[in-house]
Amino acid sequence: MLITFKTKNEAVYEKLRKEIIEGRLKPGERITFSKLSKKYGLSETPIREAVKKLESEGLLFLTPHVGAIVSKIDPEEIIEFYLIRMELESLATKLAISYITDSEIEDLCKNIQESEAAILKNQYENLGKLNKEFHLAIYRSAPFPHLFKLIVELWEKVHRIRSVDGVFIVAPERARESLEEHKKIVDAIKQKNAGLAAELVKKQKQNSLMAIAKFLGKTEEDPRFL
Repeated sequence: MLITFKTKNEAVYEKLRKEIIEGRLKPGERITFSKLSKKYGLSETPIREAVKKLESEGLLFLTPHVGAIVSKIDPEEIIEFYLIRMELESLATKLAISYITDSEIEDLCKNIQESEAAILKNQYENLGKLNKEFHLAIYRSAPFPHLFKLIVELWEKVHRIRSVDGVFIVAPERARESLEEHKKIVDAIKQKNAGLAAELVKKQKQNSLMAIAKFLGKTEEDPRFL
């Protein structure tokens, strides 16, 4: 697959990053420069530059005489990312209320309908994507691109861990609860109640964190969850 768009470094970086985020390159997997060179039809120089950038982001780490290894994320990091997301996503929701349009609210309602259909069919693997689309649609409506970027980056870091990237897979009982939470969030948005909408989003993240923490063997007495 030849890459001819953007600069070679940027193209390889974006392609590799997407494969890591989407789980096609799994944590602990080894990738060699020679294999990537053959795959992309490029010399090893732009590939090395792309790998260095991914290493600086913590997505890869280089091992002498071995190549690049897809990084693993410690469960403690997952919990930390959720704690940060709770605050950022609550803030983003509060800020979005003044800007979200009727058309965007209608799209949120359609998302809820699609999620309900997925639950009825026990298609829990589809709920993670729908849940992400629901929340990012809210945050994207506000003119705060740096905040949005931070949230997306944290979401992607959690998404990389295939065993816990979808709380609905590891804790399917959360599916119906989450759907009801989404309905309440949309009602608060329709009412232009920024404080309530932000509180509901934060509470939902807390509930998801507790489900993930339980899956990871953490207890409710952990002071981080209080």
